[in-house]
Amino acid sequence: MSTDAVTGPATVFCDEQAVLVESIVWDPRSDRLRWTDITLGLLTTARADGSVESSVALPPPLASFQPRARGGFVAALGDSVVLTDERGTVERELARVQHAAADMRFNEGKCDPFGRFLVGSMDLSEQDPAAALYAFEADGTTRLLRGGFGVTNGMEWSADGSVMYVTDTSTSTIYRGSYGPDGELGDLEPFVSGAAHDGLVRDDEDCFWTAVYGSGRVERWDATGAHLETVEVPASNVTSVAFGGPDMSTLFIGTARENLTEEQLDEHPRSGAVFAVPTRVHGFPANAFSG
Repeated sequence: MSTDAVTGPATVFCDEQAVLVESIVWDPRSDRLRWTDITLGLLTTARADGSVESSVALPPPLASFQPRARGGFVAALGDSVVLTDERGTVERELARVQHAAADMRFNEGKCDPFGRFLVGSMDLSEQDPAAALYAFEADGTTRLLRGGFGVTNGMEWSADGSVMYVTDTSTSTIYRGSYGPDGELGDLEPFVSGAAHDGLVRDDEDCFWTAVYGSGRVERWDATGAHLETVEVPASNVTSVAFGGPDMSTLFIGTARENLTEEQLDEHPRSGAVFAVPTRVHGFPANAFSG
């Protein structure tokens, strides 16, 4: 296993001055990169050269989205999950949940290896954390997989789908638990702790890349929880990570302008951009929603 996978610095791929980039997804069929601006409800599509092809407005917040096997997308809004066409136009509502508090919303979402759309919520109150992780089936069936999160974030699975990794940014911890075709999530145990982990993605050496919010970096960890390397990003609020490019060897990194002062924005003017880092490893296409 290589421990020096990064072969170049983080460079700007596309700078749309987003408030909050999340849910980066590479489409290998069209060589396009897509992401959401949660706050503005924008679904942006960029060509392989970083030029923006389209930016479609959905009802904000557009927390996350993933591709559908039959075309189009499945997307999590504030408290509902919707299906869209290829352009991002909402076709219909698939499911809706009632959050524990009025100021809560959905957050990170990702499809598991078996075609479900898993979405977490976030609870920024000072009470006992009441955010949760939900699983949505193609027929709209909704299951609560786990409660008690603060800010449910980056998700990933082992190569065979037998282990799920899920992040709680509020506890600065990535957890892992058993998983499988039935979609049941076993007891969670800490995998990596000690920083405000956000987005998460696995490479073909079974190592995990995690965006660290507020620190201007992405970290790489092996499957035992050993730190391998750090990628410095010229923006402090690092949010989302995903592999893409023609051979899936480019690590795309999303960032945010939210919660930054004017002084901080002057110091990091590229905050809100999507960055690209060439690597010696490769990722995998996003799992598709079966519905």
